[in-house]
Parts: sequence; structure tokens; C-alpha cells
Amino acid sequence: MYVTNAPQGDMSAPVPSKRLNPRRREILDATLRVIGQSGVNGVTHRAVAQEAGVALASTTYYFDSKDALVEEALEQMIARSIEDVRRFTACSGRITKEELIDRIVGFADAQINDPLAFLTAQYELMLEAGRREHLHPLARRWTIAYMDGFNHMVECAGLPEPVATAEMITNFVEGALLNHVTTPGDDFLEERFRPLLTGFVTALESGLQTTR
Repeated sequence: MYVTNAPQGDMSAPVPSKRLNPRRREILDATLRVIGQSGVNGVTHRAVAQEAGVALASTTYYFDSKDALVEEALEQMIARSIEDVRRFTACSGRITKEELIDRIVGFADAQINDPLAFLTAQYELMLEAGRREHLHPLARRWTIAYMDGFNHMVECAGLPEPVATAEMITNFVEGALLNHVTTPGDDFLEERFRPLLTGFVTALESGLQTTR
């Protein structure tokens, strides 16, 4: 069954449902940009329509409330971040400490430079998930995938106490990325992030080995 009552501008071709229409994805991408620029409180149908370059009727057609826009933007951001986690942490055998560091730097780079999910939008949305109980399952899904991926990668690198080590590394990464949001630098990844990460992983490796 095809949708036949789409707003003007969406009639170029029939689509199976509103949810699969490319225009809907464009509106969610625009919502993330608005959140990145103005925070969750800046999200209105009018602001998102202006950012997306679509008629106001399009945003209200696909999303009946601001809450629906924010919730689905969070879901889309989490899905994209999980894809990055899986891409950089997937390994089928042993990896070196240097490769571990390269993978983490690559993941951080993907988070910083994703044009469709600004870091500021990610943090805004995760804070919103903390405030709204009905969003908790989405945030938990992201946390589980994030930790599972890093646990696996740390195990592949042969670091001691992989669960504790992965948690400390992810806390380091999140703290460093948040610091980049508040005080961005021109070459943050190579001048600050990589050297600090290398020193941190080395300290974890030697420190945890001596306590076993």
C-alpha cells in the first residue's frame, strides 16, 4: 500500500510509507544540525523546516510533535554511532597496541567529523535521554553496543582485565571528545588525543599487569 497524501513536493515517486521516504531522513538530519547549533530547546518544526529547506507542512506531516523529532533524531544518532563503533572495533584475531590506538583515533575522528551528527548534538541528545525516562532504552542500547565493541577490541589487543580496561578507555575517549567540544583545537587528534591516549593505554597496560 502506497502513501498518496504526502505534502506538496513529496509526490515525485510513490514510497511504501512515510517512514521510508528520503524526505523524512533529510528532516532528521536537519534536526541534528539544529540541535548541534541551538540545543534541544532550539528544535521547532519551523526551525527544522528552515534548516532542511522544506515546507513547514513537510515537518508536521512526518513528525507530529517536537518530542517525536527529538526522539527519532536520538535514535538516528545512536544508530550512526553504533555503526562507527562496530566498524572500528571489529577484529577476528590479535591486534597490536599500536593498531588499538589507531582504531580508537579513527573512531574519535569519525565522531568529530561526522557532518550529520555533530558532537554537540550527540551530547545534547544523550543529556536529553538522561532527563526523559522513555528515552532511557535508546541510551542503554548505545551504551551496550559501545561497551561490547570496546571490550572485544581490548581483548583482541591482549590487554589485561579487558572489561575494566575498556571502561577506562571509553571514559577517557568521552572525556577527551567533550573537552574538544568545549575547547576545540586545529589538530586535536594528532597533537593532543593520540599522544595522551598512547600514554594512557601504556599506563593501563603496565599498571594492570603489575596488580594481577
